[in-house]
Amino acid sequence: MKDRITLSYFYGREAEQYSFYKIPKLLFTEEYFKKISVEAKVLYGLMLDRMSLSMKNQWLDEEGRAYIYYSLDDIMEALGCSNKKAISIMKELDTDAGIGLIEKKRQGQGKPTMIYLKQFVIQDFQKCKNYTSDEKTAISEVKNLHVLKCKNKTVVVASNEYPAELVRSKFLKLTSAHVQYAPVCREWKIKDRKKMVLKLIVIMSIAM
Repeated sequence: MKDRITLSYFYGREAEQYSFYKIPKLLFTEEYFKKISVEAKVLYGLMLDRMSLSMKNQWLDEEGRAYIYYSLDDIMEALGCSNKKAISIMKELDTDAGIGLIEKKRQGQGKPTMIYLKQFVIQDFQKCKNYTSDEKTAISEVKNLHVLKCKNKTVVVASNEYPAELVRSKFLKLTSAHVQYAPVCREWKIKDRKKMVLKLIVIMSIAM
């Protein structure tokens, strides 16, 4: 090709200029994680990067869970902080004293501490503590509905008959979106508002 441009090579450490650490966006946008410091979020990103080494070395426990090794010295070097600061940042992420993004397991006998990284995506059912009192009541009522214990072959929901197994399987897939949407019926003029909320949740689950 006559118009071909002669491109440059990568020399020495230039090869590393497009290597990046990744920090999950949810650590900054999810309300639950806003309480931890920026340093703690950065450390979690560094630990996520270390996971690739774990997979390469097949660092898996007897249950198949991946773990990493990340010492206080590693944290001090990576973040340029003191030993006291490194301990404080680690505590922010820990399951015992912090947010719960990591879980430490001491091995003893001079062996390094194993660190399990926890998923940063919060499932819908874990957010139920943020519901209003009415929504919490609805969730409690839903869990005790007879449909989960019914031994009949069919179940009647809002005057419609459905196979019991279908209802149960769909019902168990309910998420917070159903519960949060259902309370709009509070604006309706009905005598048994709670009953209508529960019916709507079930109908929505069947329609999934």
